[in-house]
Amino acid sequence: MWLFRKSIDLNQAVARPVQATDLTAATRLLREAGRRYYAMTGADLEHLMAQQWGAVLEVGTTMVAIALANQPAEGICWIYAVALGDGLDLRSALATLLPVFDATLRRQGVYTIFYAGDEQADPWLVPALQAQQFEPETEVVVYEKRQLHIPHQGNLAITVRPALPLDLPAVLAVDRACFEPQWTKDATIMRTALEQGPYVVVAEHGEAIVGYAYATTHFGGRLVHLVRIAVDPAWRGKAIGVRLLADVVDFTIAQRAHVLTLNTQAYNMQAQRLYQWFGFVTTGERQLILRRNLHP
Repeated sequence: MWLFRKSIDLNQAVARPVQATDLTAATRLLREAGRRYYAMTGADLEHLMAQQWGAVLEVGTTMVAIALANQPAEGICWIYAVALGDGLDLRSALATLLPVFDATLRRQGVYTIFYAGDEQADPWLVPALQAQQFEPETEVVVYEKRQLHIPHQGNLAITVRPALPLDLPAVLAVDRACFEPQWTKDATIMRTALEQGPYVVVAEHGEAIVGYAYATTHFGGRLVHLVRIAVDPAWRGKAIGVRLLADVVDFTIAQRAHVLTLNTQAYNMQAQRLYQWFGFVTTGERQLILRRNLHP
């Protein structure tokens, strides 16, 4: 593909909103570009492009760069993908692409964009985004638990059961009650998790869902990652989070996994104290979160 072998003259490049008809070109660029960040599935890609949550950069009829965001929630979205042809000057390309990206999202009610890439896996993108007024927001701290003992079973009056697709509204309500808008899980992600995920459970008191936990498995089941644990704020202080953590460890043991991991915000000290008491230790890995506010 020529755009990966020669320099590209940005004076001939035009930025525009992404369209559904760009799917084939975007798929190829996201697969073959030397500089690419990709945090979604193929199904997400088709949906986001149909809804025009992003922008592309073209030279003639050839797509040379793309930026996509997830479906906005409460005026907030995350960068889900960025890819640039190797012949592009990185900062100049982003300076051309991002104004159209911003304007496209702003028309759909977005006022803040977040990015949660990996400085080790994507070292090219963090400084480039910071040069475009993305500012550090916080860091995500990584924890792991290799000794799979359970220090406490938590509140045994709470029932923990596998989540069902019909639990989706209640699970989303708990999620929204627990987290700031930028950290909530959208309905598409949670619907897929409930239908296909290896581990999604809810904590019930009577017929009320008061919490949930969601984990994924990796490397042939050798690693379990706790994606989410949430307890309705009205029910905190009753050892429900401990009950859910104990169940996650039981699942990890049943999978014969070697390690259980999780991520949490650096400022969430209450959660970190719980994880540390439960036997999790920090790995030393920290993920930088960037934020950019869009002007009206």
